[in-house]
Amino acid sequence: MTEQPPPPPPGSEPGSTPRSDAPDALHIDGILDGRVLDEATLHRAVEQLSTAGAGAFRIDISGGRFSVLPAATQVAAGGFDAAAQTTFLDRLQDVADAAQPGTVETNLRCKLVYNDEVAETLFVMRGHNLEPVTRRRPVTAQDRGPLTSTTTGVAGLSRKQMLWLAPLFLVASLALMWQAGWLERATATPAAEVLTNTGPFGDMLAVDLTSSWGIYHVTLARGEGYPTTPAALDARRAASETLAARAACDVVGKGDDLFVQLLQEDGTALFQTRCELRPLLTDTAATIETRVPGHSAAHRVNLSLTPAK
Repeated sequence: MTEQPPPPPPGSEPGSTPRSDAPDALHIDGILDGRVLDEATLHRAVEQLSTAGAGAFRIDISGGRFSVLPAATQVAAGGFDAAAQTTFLDRLQDVADAAQPGTVETNLRCKLVYNDEVAETLFVMRGHNLEPVTRRRPVTAQDRGPLTSTTTGVAGLSRKQMLWLAPLFLVASLALMWQAGWLERATATPAAEVLTNTGPFGDMLAVDLTSSWGIYHVTLARGEGYPTTPAALDARRAASETLAARAACDVVGKGDDLFVQLLQEDGTALFQTRCELRPLLTDTAATIETRVPGHSAAHRVNLSLTPAK
């Protein structure tokens, strides 16, 4: 079997020569989650990822699932050259390797702003490997905030010029925040206005939704109709009027996985993640917590047996 070449580092494309210099600015956003294979190994992998040059990362573990996301969306880019980018990709792969095979999902992405171009990279799972998919484009004024501009400093501008340029700086800053994901989180629908729907699980499960710093915190617990005995589970399954309701009984009874989905009003999925219900089997007070990025188009949180497209 022919050995496949390793995937290119962030900021490179097939057929192009990777840049060796460090970018002027680095923006990173998104979440990587999966099912825990070895918690100690996973924590070590995230610690190493935090030293790879793309800023610190934090990890949340709940109900056998984990979520890894950057602590800040804009980090210092000094030293994040081609070698550092390769190291970052290796450390990110270590995180994926610490998850159970086939359970990793991610929308993690980064943007490298150079003097003459921008490299935007989305990290995707292909089999067991995390691979960067990159597009390059010319740099625009929106990619640069006031601090990264190479034009004359404030001291060289008159008060009148500053008054004229202030709105442009504001627009550029807002564009930068939007591209980094901060505006989307800042304008996210308040948690109190986001509906919750347990779907085929009915009153077997209860959903609580709160938010903090633009992140929705979803908590699952036993509902009033949670079957606490095998007989109650069999009775509920027998009384199910649809195949989906019967399948939901099987998921609850076995403590299997379900999907927590953030949906728009038309049902389009904005984000989804897996949750394992096993902790609810043995502890009446157990809760399962997961996190979902906030969004201005968020309408409801839905529990589903199957993943959304």
